[in-house]
Amino acid sequence: MKNVPSIGRFKDGDVIVTEGVISNNAYVVLSGEVRVSKRIDDKQVIIGALKKGDVFGELGLISKTQRSASVIAIGEVNIGIIDKETFASMLNDIPNDLRCVVEALVERLKVTTKKLANIGIQLEKARKTINSFSLQTLEGEE
Repeated sequence: MKNVPSIGRFKDGDVIVTEGVISNNAYVVLSGEVRVSKRIDDKQVIIGALKKGDVFGELGLISKTQRSASVIAIGEVNIGIIDKETFASMLNDIPNDLRCVVEALVERLKVTTKKLANIGIQLEKARKTINSFSLQTLEGEE
């Protein structure tokens, strides 16, 4: 008998996945919404939000790496949890060539996530510079 994904129930503010921790699970949002954030240069940058049907943590199923972001519940959330053993069993059922494609997609996703987080930091720095400039301009007009 194959493993059946379990269900996790989370309240507002509960941490579902912590950045930097190694985990073998992937998650599917069954109901509710979660916030995804990443720490860069000692700042927490919000990458986005996920809703019903969205998947996160899939990188941990294929490569043994640290979580690239944190995921926090927004309100009441139900999450389907797929463990590495279940995924490995499913992955073994697909052709080798397709498995290589899945692994390549995961690697590209890791790079894209890192780039997106860096863009978020640059945007925040630009916003601060613009706000500072605007404040200086207003003070100069007084």
